[in-house]
Amino acid sequence: MRKLLFLIGSFFIFLTSCNSVDKKEENHKGYTIKGVLSTTDTPIVYLINEQDKKIDSSIVIDNTFSFKGIVTTTKTHHLQLKNKPKKHAIVLENSKYTILINDDKATISGGNLNNKQVDYSNLQNDLDTKKLVSLNAFIKEEIKLDSLQKSIKAIELEKKEIAKSFLISNANNVLSSTLFPTIQNFNLEELKEIKNNTEVVKTNTLTSLLDDEISKLQKIVDEELAEKNKIAAAKKVYRKPAIMFSGDGLKGELISLETIIKGKKVILVDFWASWCGPCRLVTPRVKELYHKYKNKGFTILTVSEDKNKEDWKRGIEQDGMLSWYHIFDDYGRISTMHGIRTIPYMVLIDGNGGVIKEKISITELEYQLQKLL
Repeated sequence: MRKLLFLIGSFFIFLTSCNSVDKKEENHKGYTIKGVLSTTDTPIVYLINEQDKKIDSSIVIDNTFSFKGIVTTTKTHHLQLKNKPKKHAIVLENSKYTILINDDKATISGGNLNNKQVDYSNLQNDLDTKKLVSLNAFIKEEIKLDSLQKSIKAIELEKKEIAKSFLISNANNVLSSTLFPTIQNFNLEELKEIKNNTEVVKTNTLTSLLDDEISKLQKIVDEELAEKNKIAAAKKVYRKPAIMFSGDGLKGELISLETIIKGKKVILVDFWASWCGPCRLVTPRVKELYHKYKNKGFTILTVSEDKNKEDWKRGIEQDGMLSWYHIFDDYGRISTMHGIRTIPYMVLIDGNGGVIKEKISITELEYQLQKLL
C-alpha cells in the first residue's frame, strides 16, 4: 500500500513538473512521453514501432523515463520494459503524453486519438465488469438463468453497438484499423451495413479491411449454402406424381385431391367400401392415426367403391369417419384410373403430390407417419 501511495504521489508530482517546462520544451513540434514506473528493477524502457522494431530507448532514472521525437503519420506504437514481456499500446501522434506503469498495467494520458482509444477501452471494460456482476448474481442465486442470459445478451449487443459507432466515427484515422482486428461476432450483414456508412465509404484503409473481411465471410456463407443444397439434394427422393382426381362428396359438393393436398404434409387416399370386411376392420387404427397426426399436417381422403350412396353414407356414419374427406367413386371410375382390382387399397402421398407408397399396409402407414411427421 505504501508503495502504491508513493507511486501515485510521485506520479502527481511528475505531472506537475511536466507543466513547468522551459521555452524549448514548449516549442517542440513533435511528441514527448514522460512516465513513472512502479518497479525498480527495469533499467531501460523501449519505444517500439508498428513493425515491432525498437526505435528508441530511455534509461530509467528514479523510476522515471522519457521520450521525445517527431512522427510524420499517426501510428500505434508500444512501450516495453526491458526483461518484461508485456507491451503497452500508445497511439502516437505529435502530442504530450504522461504514463503510469504499475506492474502489467499502463495508464496513458495525452494525444487526441490515444484518449479516444482509452475511452473506448474503458467503455468495453465497464461492460465486461457488468457481465461479471450478473454472473456473480447468478452464482449466488440472486437471479435466474433466463435473467442472466438476457443481461449477457443486452451487454453484448451494447458492446457491438459501441464498437460499430467507434469504427464509423474514426473511419478516417488509424483507430479504425487498430480496432478492426479485435472486433468479434459481427456477421456479414452487419459488416456490410458498416461499409455502406457514408463516413466509411470516404476512406480507403477501413473500406479495404471491410472488403477483405466481407469477402472471407461471404465465401464461408456461400460454401455453407452450397453444402446445405448438396445435402438437401442428396436427401431429396424422387416420387412419381400421384394421379389427380375429383368426385362427389357427402353433400354432393365437388371434392378434388389437388385441393386437399394444399397445405398438408401427408395425405392418405383410402379405397374402401361398406361391404368390405377387411376395410372396416382396420378403420379403428386409421382413426387413431388420424387423430394423432391431424395437427401435424396429416389428412385422409376415402374413396368408396359402394354400389349406392346410401350404403356408403351409412358405413361412414357407423364407423365414425366424418372427420375427414370422402368421395363416392361412381362406376369405379377412380379405382380404374389407379388400376385397383381389390380393396382395401391405400396410397400415401406427400404435400407435393408425390407418391410415398402404394398399397400401403396399416403397419407401414404408422411407420411412415412416425418418420415423416
